[in-house]
Amino acid sequence: MNEITLTINGRQVKGEEGDTVLEICQANGIDVPTLCHLEGLSDVGACRMCVVEIEKERRPVPACTYPARDGLVVQTNTERLEKYRRQILELIFTEHNHFCMFCEASGDCELQKLAYRYQMDNVRYPYTLPSLAVDAVSDYLVIDHNRCILCGRCIRACSELAASHTLDFSQRGWKTLVTADLEQPLGESSCLVCGACVQACPTGAIFSKLNLYKGKKDDCQQVKTVCPVCGVGCELNVLVKDNNLVRIEALRLAEPKGPLCQMGRFELLCETRPRVTSPLVRGEQGKLEECSLGRAVEVIAHRLAKAKGGFAGMVSTRIPSETLSLFRSFIGEVIGSDSIDTLDGQSYRIIAQGVRQFQGNGRVLDIECPIEEILEADCIIVVGADPGKTNPIVCTLVRRAVSQRKAKLIVIDPSRDVFPLWTDLWLKPRAGSEGDLLNGVAKILIDRGLVEPVSAELIKSFSQYRVGEALRSTGIERGRLELLAEMYGRAEHGVIIYGEGLLQTNGASTITAILNLANMTGNQVGDKLRVISLKPRANSRGAWELGLAKGIKQDKPKGLYLLLADEPESVELLTRLMGIAFLVVQASYHSPVTAMADVVLPSPIWAEREGKYVTMDGRVLELKQVLQPKDGLLQDQEILMAISQKLGHKLT
Repeated sequence: MNEITLTINGRQVKGEEGDTVLEICQANGIDVPTLCHLEGLSDVGACRMCVVEIEKERRPVPACTYPARDGLVVQTNTERLEKYRRQILELIFTEHNHFCMFCEASGDCELQKLAYRYQMDNVRYPYTLPSLAVDAVSDYLVIDHNRCILCGRCIRACSELAASHTLDFSQRGWKTLVTADLEQPLGESSCLVCGACVQACPTGAIFSKLNLYKGKKDDCQQVKTVCPVCGVGCELNVLVKDNNLVRIEALRLAEPKGPLCQMGRFELLCETRPRVTSPLVRGEQGKLEECSLGRAVEVIAHRLAKAKGGFAGMVSTRIPSETLSLFRSFIGEVIGSDSIDTLDGQSYRIIAQGVRQFQGNGRVLDIECPIEEILEADCIIVVGADPGKTNPIVCTLVRRAVSQRKAKLIVIDPSRDVFPLWTDLWLKPRAGSEGDLLNGVAKILIDRGLVEPVSAELIKSFSQYRVGEALRSTGIERGRLELLAEMYGRAEHGVIIYGEGLLQTNGASTITAILNLANMTGNQVGDKLRVISLKPRANSRGAWELGLAKGIKQDKPKGLYLLLADEPESVELLTRLMGIAFLVVQASYHSPVTAMADVVLPSPIWAEREGKYVTMDGRVLELKQVLQPKDGLLQDQEILMAISQKLGHKLT
């Protein structure tokens, strides 16, 4: 970009070609008031608060949409402009109900702050005060149309950042409203409940039910941390007051992971399961009874001695790497067992096997690209994955690529289209035949010369392969398979996303087929293939790199130490735990899992822990402690050390 020079308020400032006047003002510390502008969103010039005077222009113009040019002479704070802005504010206040003393956003409202700035102690125009509906049907969100200033920030956040396109204007003139879909209640619409609209709203028009009157932003401690739910690694800004969670916001809303999702923004705040606050031991009557930590440790030590090596360890991957590392040492050194696994260990073992089969590659997960590559994609294949459920931000990135870059979207799934209304091509192969389908695509690409120079051995391996084999195995028509090959083969930035749906009996061979397909079409960035595997939990990759997913050798070990932390139980986990003679569960909440245990130990929740997490694409992020644990509640590491000490070992 070429550098340009402007004169603003008599001062020469620098900018770049393509910048707006507002962007240059903000970059040079020149204050210009705004309402409808929000960093990362397109500008529409709706509120007119940012108007400036430009030499040779007949009237004031909005700085947010006016392209900067070399040599422009700009005034931002003349008496005329200040009177004009005051008048705009007065007109905004007359349109709807903006009585601040009743509003949840009072103290955090941008409109209110501008009114104070311009000393707006009266309004010279008559109030209209229409009586408008309040949409409170959604589980978490409320739209109060009476407080809306029609700035459009929520609509642009919904379409440009969340790529949901749920919100838009309806009606016209003074009847204009922000509505969902075809004027449906928000809770019955296509809303994804990501909450981007809440964070984008400058007034109290859209707010969360979970945050009502809990505290203003300036009254809260703000802690920057990382989301502990899935492997994407969204960065959070958590607001805390009096050791209570107030609300969760995106650290930077306009970034690819900024919109957050329902799990990260809302569900972390509304946990209803009862906490485990004291150790429990199963008594003579067969019931769990409260006891001291010392008593629980004695019971565990006694049973460990009787197990004589038949003990195993299992751990959640929602906890930090430091705790995972200590747990590995606890099981290996203190208990003396090499049977250790994570709740998602089987998935990682299949992924690793599939990658190793790919030309003998030993890089494992390092061969995959960052998830931001999705935004650059012109063709996306989703196979055996439902990112809307497991990793919602990945789902958001896919929708953004489709809506903003017109990327072609292909779904390979035997049962359902996981991107309804977005998919260009949905193939439904027979369950377990996805690998055959991808090999058929590879063969078509080789025959048509749409592959890059790759290993001669790989090409040779397909010499005897016939597309008809894939057609018979999958039940897919040849024309549809050729269409998939054409769409992906012609793409310049093709991305393949796969998930746990593939990780079944022949999942490893399917993963190898995915990597071969990406490699032979040259779909890589640097030394990484444009392939993304969806990791199920926040620190799944960190646990794998620490070597915790070895697997439990016995089908039913004599005893099991399960560090569940605050992870919800699953039917699969309950099934795995049945028939274990002695079960220790270290958990944050009471659940069917703790009800099965012989000893239950308390564990902190996500907001009470700290440590490092490794995201699904290999970045190391820091989980910060947000809340102080209740009196007497120990960290996971302290409990493991106490048990170790009782057994005559010292963990560090």
